[in-house]
Amino acid sequence: MCVNCQKYISIDNYKMKPYKHIDRPIRIQKAKSYVMSPTKVAKHSFLPFISYVLSNEKWTGIPNNELEGRPIKIKERQIMYAGHFDSYIYKYYSQLLNCKYTDYLKQNNLDRVATAYRNNKSGESNINFAAEVINFIKQQPEAWIYVGDFEKYFDTLDHELLKTRLKTILDTSYLSDDWYNIFKSLTKFGYYDREALDNYQNTQQEAFKGQEKRYFYSLKEFRTYQKFNKCSYNKQSFGIPQGTSISPVLANIYAIDFDQSMQEIAAKYNGIYRRYSDDFILVLPKLRSDYDQERVIKIIEQEAKINKIKINSDKSQKYYFINNDLLKLAPNSMNAKGHLDYLGFIFDGKNVRMRNKSVQKFYRKTKRTIGYAKWVKYDKNLKKLPYRKVIYNLYTDMGLNYKTYGNFINYTKRAQRIFDANSPNTNNLMMQQLSNRKKKIEKYLGYKIHIKL
Repeated sequence: MCVNCQKYISIDNYKMKPYKHIDRPIRIQKAKSYVMSPTKVAKHSFLPFISYVLSNEKWTGIPNNELEGRPIKIKERQIMYAGHFDSYIYKYYSQLLNCKYTDYLKQNNLDRVATAYRNNKSGESNINFAAEVINFIKQQPEAWIYVGDFEKYFDTLDHELLKTRLKTILDTSYLSDDWYNIFKSLTKFGYYDREALDNYQNTQQEAFKGQEKRYFYSLKEFRTYQKFNKCSYNKQSFGIPQGTSISPVLANIYAIDFDQSMQEIAAKYNGIYRRYSDDFILVLPKLRSDYDQERVIKIIEQEAKINKIKINSDKSQKYYFINNDLLKLAPNSMNAKGHLDYLGFIFDGKNVRMRNKSVQKFYRKTKRTIGYAKWVKYDKNLKKLPYRKVIYNLYTDMGLNYKTYGNFINYTKRAQRIFDANSPNTNNLMMQQLSNRKKKIEKYLGYKIHIKL
């Protein structure tokens, strides 16, 4: 391991995963020597992933007849998680790769470009990255802005291109046996549906019921199960699983050539280019003429095609910032005032807010949780509202230090503080969006709470 990487790799601090899998949980101290051995990893037999569909509600403001008129849509992602032992290998190699990736970016003046899943950006988050870009726009007399989104990014990564980029980052003409084994496990991967395993009745279920977070009493039993229940395989020449610790790093390195091309455009026009996972933004000062704008768009489209990246046309937007106004550019129509939606923040040329749907989601969850607590109180004939501590920690200022990152109110205060420091020329309204939080929560509770805001 290189000296520079040592400070980013903390293998002794790896935690056991709480989920249930094919194999049994194991402490890193017992697995460490194996995980750090290239010879062992080269010959390691990775278990199939376990797959499930993660559904998230996204607020649209438009009634959805399929969901009883609720103004939301359901976004689904297939998540795959590795076995307990395998997860240690993926995590260790993800940190090694992230270190190599950081070295590559620094050597090519791209370190500020890719902002997500970086191990040298400690203390920075989407708030910092959004504030940086919005502050840059605000400082320009005029600027053309392109916001893009990679469509189904993890699911469409071309394996040959990914392999080429991996070799570039590792500075090698061929993958060593350990790296090749890891690459193969993430491209030609097998997986079982979680629901099918949940329904499986193992032969010695009672013998270890509740003792281990595993579906099988032993790997031998799993191999027997596997003979009669074949797992699904990714037979395509593209796509990697979402859910492993190394997948986001691979997604980052896949985009190195695209990032380089976009950064060259930004440098040519004294602009700024940033990419946060599959979202990217390009800001070019004084790119006024339609001809120049179309030429840049053509380059973006060409580079995406070369790199086998599909840009989601429905989510891609173009703006022009001038005289403290943000104009949304649309073909064959008058340019109207618009707002930039970037990394959870809305910028209209003067003001910065959190997305309204984020605030609405906070209040919806608050109301739903309190409503459930009231139902339990009524159902069990309790004198006091149950779950008060949870409610106060999650939804009031009492929970500002709740767990590691606090609650949504803490996030809002942090956003206000960072934007005020890093984007001082914008009118930052995050805390104003939650100014009535105490009154609303007291209304949901039905009684006063004694906290200072």
